[in-house]
Amino acid sequence: MFGISEDFDYSVCADCGSVALISVPPDMARYYPSDYYSVGLDPERAMGAPGVRQFARLVIGSVLWGRGILSGMATAAIPRRQLRTLVSVLSSIRRAGLVNGRDTRVLDVGCGSGMLVFALGLAGVKNVIGVDPFMSGGRDLTTGGQLRHQDLSEVEGLYDLIMFHHSLEHVPDPEASLRQAMERLAPGGRVLVRMPTSSSNAFETYGAAWVSLDAPRHLAVLSRSGLSTLCERLGVGVLSVTDDSTGFQFWGSEQYLLGIPLMDPRSVMVKRGDAPFSRRQLRGWEEQAVALNQAGQGDQASWVIAPVANGDGGPGTDRT
Repeated sequence: MFGISEDFDYSVCADCGSVALISVPPDMARYYPSDYYSVGLDPERAMGAPGVRQFARLVIGSVLWGRGILSGMATAAIPRRQLRTLVSVLSSIRRAGLVNGRDTRVLDVGCGSGMLVFALGLAGVKNVIGVDPFMSGGRDLTTGGQLRHQDLSEVEGLYDLIMFHHSLEHVPDPEASLRQAMERLAPGGRVLVRMPTSSSNAFETYGAAWVSLDAPRHLAVLSRSGLSTLCERLGVGVLSVTDDSTGFQFWGSEQYLLGIPLMDPRSVMVKRGDAPFSRRQLRGWEEQAVALNQAGQGDQASWVIAPVANGDGGPGTDRT
C-alpha cells in the first residue's frame, strides 16, 4: 500500500486454502500510519459541511430504511469515494438487519476513523459504538456515536449487531475474536463479517501481488470453507453470504505488478486522472467484478452469522 519494500511470508492451508502471515512483526502499529485510509479520514470533516451532511443523511437513510432509491445517485454522482463505498457497506448492514430499528445496539469492531459509526448516527441509529486499538484516542461524534480506543476483549455489554468491516483479517486469531463477539451478542442478535477471501479469482490470478493480501496488516485471510469450519467449531451458523467485490481487485493488483503502491500519486486511489489505466479498462474490471460476485468468486464478501438458535431457517447463500 505504502511501498515499504519489505518482504513478508505467508502460508496457505493445504486443507481449506486460507492464508496466514507466518511471522507477525513485533510492532504492528508502525504499519498503521496516520494516513492509513481507515484511520486517517475524519468523518466530521469529510461529511461535516451542511450540504454534504444533509445529502449524506438522505442517501444513508434511503439505503438503511427505504428502498435505496438514492443509492444509485450516490454511486454515480457523489465525488467522494468514501461516501460511495458507504452505500455498499450500509447495504450489507441492511441485509444483516437492524433488529430493533433505530434502537438497535451496534458495535463496530475495528472502526478506524469512525466513518461508519458517524454514518449510522446520521441515519438516526441511537446506540452505536466503534472500537479500535489503533485509533489515536476515543471521542464522541456529533451524530451521537462513540469511538473508543479499545480491543474487543475489553468491551462490556451486549449488542444486537456486531460488525467486522474488513477488520477480522487484521487480528492474530480470528476464531478468538468471533468467539468474543458471540459472547457479547444479545438474544436474537447477529454478527456481520465483511472481509477479503482467498477463495477468489483474484488470489488465484495474482497470488502475492493480490492487492487484498495487504501485507503485513492482513494477518489471516480466510477462505470460504475456512470461515465455515471456524463457525462450525464455534457452534454458530452462516445465514447468508453476499459477494461484494469491485474492480479494485484488478486495478489494485495490476498497479502492484507495475510497482505502483496504492498511495502513490499515480494510483487510481489517489488521483484517477494520473492512473496508468484507461476509463475503458476500469469499467471493464467493474463489470468483471459483478460477474465474479454472481458466480461466488469475488475477492471479498459479507457473511451474516448467528447462533444456531437464531438461524431463521438455517444457512443460505445470497449472491448480489
